[in-house]
Amino acid sequence: MRKWMVGVILSLAVLCLATVGFAQGDEAAKANAFFKDGKLLDALPLYEELAKENPNEWLYAERLAGCLSVASKNTNDPAKALALRTRERDEAKRAIALGDTNLVALMMAGIDPSVPVVIAPASAGSALLQEAEKAFSAGDFATAMTKYTAAAEADPKLYEAPLFAGDAAFRRGDLKTAALWFARAIAVNPDRETAYRYWGDAILKYGNDPMAAREKFIDAIVAEPYSRLAWQGIKQWAQIEKAVLMAPKIDRPASPVVDSNKPNTVNININAEATDEKTHPGAASWMMYSLVRASYRGDKFKKEFPDEKDYRHTLREEDEALSGVVTVMKERKVNLDNLDESLRNLVELSDAGMLDCWILISGADEGIAQDYDAYRKQHRQLLHDYLSRFVVHGGVKPTQ
Repeated sequence: MRKWMVGVILSLAVLCLATVGFAQGDEAAKANAFFKDGKLLDALPLYEELAKENPNEWLYAERLAGCLSVASKNTNDPAKALALRTRERDEAKRAIALGDTNLVALMMAGIDPSVPVVIAPASAGSALLQEAEKAFSAGDFATAMTKYTAAAEADPKLYEAPLFAGDAAFRRGDLKTAALWFARAIAVNPDRETAYRYWGDAILKYGNDPMAAREKFIDAIVAEPYSRLAWQGIKQWAQIEKAVLMAPKIDRPASPVVDSNKPNTVNININAEATDEKTHPGAASWMMYSLVRASYRGDKFKKEFPDEKDYRHTLREEDEALSGVVTVMKERKVNLDNLDESLRNLVELSDAGMLDCWILISGADEGIAQDYDAYRKQHRQLLHDYLSRFVVHGGVKPTQ
């Protein structure tokens, strides 16, 4: 269950890093092992060499950027931190230029290195936590539990103390105690995915209740949907339960583009064949999507978001554009039975009141992702229900 070392604080960007395979080789295999264990500081020098030896491999550039991100958070030297953040951004940009399409790369490429990362001072529970980790590593889970408990009492805001206490109880096969500690970690920070995922793992192994495990794994995704680690639990569950994870397919038109030669001109690319009503009933309604998005690339974004300096693709824009397509189809009384898969899914999500959930979890980009935290604050259960109804298919049947 343990995915990182104490003292190495993984940022959202690092949690989102891809987990695809590496080329063969001892160095790559060792780097991969460190990465999977969350030991990114140990992996850093290996990825430095791998990135040099494989200058055309975007994955090494992305992972090097992630390691540099962690390193920048683990130095008290401002100049060194700035240099590390600058390299993080540059490696992420290089990964993108090589073909990386992961959201994490976009996020790291967009950082401002001059903005310092605030490092929290050592808390009263830090020393106790380190002592607990030593006992845990030695397999002395009883002592580890005592130290984790003391650390949690010394610093009630220290997420890792109850989290790892639950992990230690899990290692002892004590699901009841583990659940209490995982719940306490969630109370400290409900927007971190780890305690939910650990809890689901514990239930899956000792609880004999796959439905309860499923719910915890979904909660982990709601907490951090852009973290690949958050999806590992439900993927493991799906393999065991022979379930399928698949979000509704919605193929959207290409984004409008601002004319580089005429900054005040927004170009819309329309695929005439794809919007032919004879062969694709209702498809002409996609014109509304393109028109709405073009209006935001024009002057509407500044009117809707006067406090934001530069344009970004937002949840509000995407919701208005997709909802507009549904409205047009219904106003034109298009026969919904004849719609293609994308339009059927769009209508179903809209009627279920979960279109925004799809946009944020299944259809997000770097801009839209910035709206997730505020939406989750008001709609946590709706996001959970979306995943349960539209993304996780099969496996155990919900209790009646």
